[in-house]
Amino acid sequence: MTPSSDNNNVHRPGALKQQNKKFKTGRHRSQHEIKRSTKGRVAENKHARSLKRLNITSKQDRINAAIQLRKQKLQANKQARQTIGAIDGVPQIITVIPLSSDVNVFSIVELITSSINDQKSSDQATDCGARIYTCPKLRSKFCFLTPTVTNLENILDCAKMSDTIIYIISSSTGLSIEGDYLIDLINIHCLPQSIIYSVISSANDDNMSTMSSTSKVSSFKNLEKILEKKFSDVKLTPLDNQQDAQRLLNKLTQQKLIKISKKFQRPYLFAQTFSYENPKSSKSTLKLSGYLRGTHLSPNDLVYIPNLGTFQLEKIEEHRFQRDSDGIIKPIVEKSYLPGKDLQRSLSFEAEQDPMNYDEDQTWPTKEEIDKAKHQLKKRVPKGTSQYQAAWILSDDEDDNSEKQQNDLNDNEHDMMDDYADDLHSIQLDQADKQEEDEEEEMEEVEMNPNNYDEKYDLEEDKQTLKQIKDAKLDEQFPDEIDTPMDVPARVRFQKYRGLKSFRTTKWDVKENLPSDYGRIYQFPNFRAMIKQIQNEQDNNQITQDHAPVHSYVTLYVKDVPVTRFEPGYHLFSTGLLPYEQCLSVLNIVLNRTNDSEIILKSKERLIFHVGFRRFASSPIYSQHTNGDKHKFERYFRAHQTLVATCFGPITYPPASVLAFKEYPDGRQELVATGSVLSVNPDRVTLKRIVISGHPFKIHKRSAVIRYMFFNPDDINWFKPIELRTRWGRRGHIKESLGTHGHMKCQFDGILKSQDTIFMNLYKRIYPKWTYEPLSIQQQQQQKEKETNEEHIMQ
Repeated sequence: MTPSSDNNNVHRPGALKQQNKKFKTGRHRSQHEIKRSTKGRVAENKHARSLKRLNITSKQDRINAAIQLRKQKLQANKQARQTIGAIDGVPQIITVIPLSSDVNVFSIVELITSSINDQKSSDQATDCGARIYTCPKLRSKFCFLTPTVTNLENILDCAKMSDTIIYIISSSTGLSIEGDYLIDLINIHCLPQSIIYSVISSANDDNMSTMSSTSKVSSFKNLEKILEKKFSDVKLTPLDNQQDAQRLLNKLTQQKLIKISKKFQRPYLFAQTFSYENPKSSKSTLKLSGYLRGTHLSPNDLVYIPNLGTFQLEKIEEHRFQRDSDGIIKPIVEKSYLPGKDLQRSLSFEAEQDPMNYDEDQTWPTKEEIDKAKHQLKKRVPKGTSQYQAAWILSDDEDDNSEKQQNDLNDNEHDMMDDYADDLHSIQLDQADKQEEDEEEEMEEVEMNPNNYDEKYDLEEDKQTLKQIKDAKLDEQFPDEIDTPMDVPARVRFQKYRGLKSFRTTKWDVKENLPSDYGRIYQFPNFRAMIKQIQNEQDNNQITQDHAPVHSYVTLYVKDVPVTRFEPGYHLFSTGLLPYEQCLSVLNIVLNRTNDSEIILKSKERLIFHVGFRRFASSPIYSQHTNGDKHKFERYFRAHQTLVATCFGPITYPPASVLAFKEYPDGRQELVATGSVLSVNPDRVTLKRIVISGHPFKIHKRSAVIRYMFFNPDDINWFKPIELRTRWGRRGHIKESLGTHGHMKCQFDGILKSQDTIFMNLYKRIYPKWTYEPLSIQQQQQQKEKETNEEHIMQ
């Protein structure tokens, strides 16, 4: 029966009806929705608004921005040229360094200064061996420095403070071995801080005049190929006659001066003249006169003089030049700057220790306390008595006590045993530390003199050097593995060590059991925030009336400087220190071994560091350069490695380049590593790892009996919570002890192989030793006098 037409029935689709997907516009709106929402309104420059949101500028805007930036750089370079190197400004410091053995530097400087025939030009020699050349024709002023080739430290100081470095190479002999070594040092340590260098070929030999033009070109190309391996875009400039010298002066006048932040963040001064007020006394006020560079200097700041130390300023005098009645230009004092009464920075470089501070008193017993404990424990006991039996035997003094004292002793017998146990624990701890320090004792290397080889040959020292090489090879084959002692319980020998479930994620308290030396150093709450604060202060460049302006001729009166006799031609510099840079802390330095150095450096071996503008000696400890809050200790610093050296030293704000030298007994130094300052952080955790090994005795599926790891059940129970690992990647744990000879039952996560080896990793935190030693000229002179006296005695 069909339904009637009066009913409003609607056809409903069945289950097989096709269902189309809805249209998806993605994350953006559809055009229909946009038109419906805008209701016919059109936005102004819709494309430009979207480009602005994406920070995209048009092509013409980019061209205009590039033109403006170029104009700003040209203007900045013009302003720099008007101050540095200008005839009425600061002279441009140029260091002339020979890279060949037959080059006479003084004749080269004489050729350059006499190349322009100008009667108004002046050539003045200063007390420190520098030559200030003023050329009105070029409207420029230059200061030529010629440091002694044998004085490496003075060469590096001059290169760091120079605006231009000129290398002199002889076309006949080429680059010498010493010159190659010197150019590498300057390239690593000084080039990031110096501004421009120039490579020049010397023509000051007889062979050059007889050489043809073709041979000259070929010799130049050969030298360029050698230098292009070290530098890019090397172009040699000939220096045969006065015309070449004139071209060189024009190049020095027109070259672009680059401002490097590493050097310009500190004020520095090259002393054109220096003198002591009272040279007969041991300490006197040193007067340094020269142009102030870098930034402004306050009389409240501290200054550092290489090879002398850090000192306070008595005052600063600003000068202006004026001609006298005879026509001679002389400096006249225009203004004096005196330090504030309570504003001058202190010279104290160590923090004051508070013996009542609990945070600083979490240290192990000192050597004096241990020696005193040993002295108190000495008793007259029968031969063969053990320490445990001796604890129950009374001494003669105790036998003479009264009956009351005897009764008190019997009543407090348990307390006495605890005290003796603590003392024995300290003695055993000292013996364990002494045994570990003996294993890491430093080895010296002595180079034999072939002239008196038989007289100075030391067989024992040669054996020690051979032993050090063998130990380094053994440590490389079996890293950190040691044998468990059989005469000392492992829980006593390794009582400072602990196990870590995960080296990366396990927490380690950085303030736990700090040594007493950590109470003598300074630490920043936030080192990076301190760096940003100093940078912001320098960027604002707020010069007050109490600061000597930059690029002015000043005289620094440095207080209490040791009277020192300098070598002829020694160039003296002074550098202003930033806040807290005179204080000592823990330096973390990233070091890379040099390619030509194959010496194996042991941890805690004495090295000489050139950190920025300062030099000091210290014995660092090495650790891996990894991410995380814990870093593994490395016993040896091998060739072609990159490690972090941790040592005590003065605070230095990065970036600062670092050179590491090894000093031999004869005074010779060899470059072993280069790098930069990573951080100043005493909380860097360096963990020393030792690996105890054992071997499977019986294997049953995933269970095995292990032996030779321990030799008594007490040690097994002591180290039971620590996880085990095998050479083939299995992991397990100790279940129980078997017998009395150190066998133990262990469970692993897989079937163990019979040829596998079982390991247990133990860790302890180590700290650098207090071996900081500032280097000075007086120490070098005393060392030379000592060596001279020893030679006279031997003769």
